[in-house]
Amino acid sequence: MIERNRIAFHKSLQAPLTMSRRAAIGGSVAALAASVARGQAAPPPVVTLFGDSIVAGYGLAPADGLARQLELALAARDVTAVVRNAGVPGEPSPGGLARLDASVRKDTAVCVVEFGGNDRRLGLPESLTHDSLDQIVQRLRARGVTVIVAENGGLGRIQREIAEARGAIFYPNLFAGTGRDMRLPDGVHPNAAAERIMAQALAPVVAQALRDHR
Repeated sequence: MIERNRIAFHKSLQAPLTMSRRAAIGGSVAALAASVARGQAAPPPVVTLFGDSIVAGYGLAPADGLARQLELALAARDVTAVVRNAGVPGEPSPGGLARLDASVRKDTAVCVVEFGGNDRRLGLPESLTHDSLDQIVQRLRARGVTVIVAENGGLGRIQREIAEARGAIFYPNLFAGTGRDMRLPDGVHPNAAAERIMAQALAPVVAQALRDHR
């Protein structure tokens, strides 16, 4: 009788312990699953600014350049994205075409293509500019990239024509909202205040492109 009571007593102690262990194990499994899910979360989409000194942020600190300012403008709209600077000062559109694959990486979801100013400065034939921009847009679209063609260099007619023909987005007048008093001392490149205005204007277009890309 005593032995039976002792066994029953031990069993009564073990039952709550077993339930506690099950709860602890269940909690650990749930925490591990949550941790794995966080580790497998998709990285933020990449937006590449592909062009010349205007998107490169020539003469400005990185924090004041268009790439960083666009990131901040997107974040203000609750859009998380990595904006990558792939601008090269002084480069015309044929130079952009030559470095396209190296500069616009495979993880790019949206690419803002901005060339033209240096084509005009160097006196390149409009036919060469047209062909170079057209090939850039075609190759990006073939990779599944959403392309925004930004007007620059007084070549809006060409840039709009290419965008419409290739299923890209045409963005008129990248400098809209900025004046001649918002330039660096060279009188050409935008200063930090101008870059902020440009980024804020471009942000809703990029945000919509990211939503449509998904």
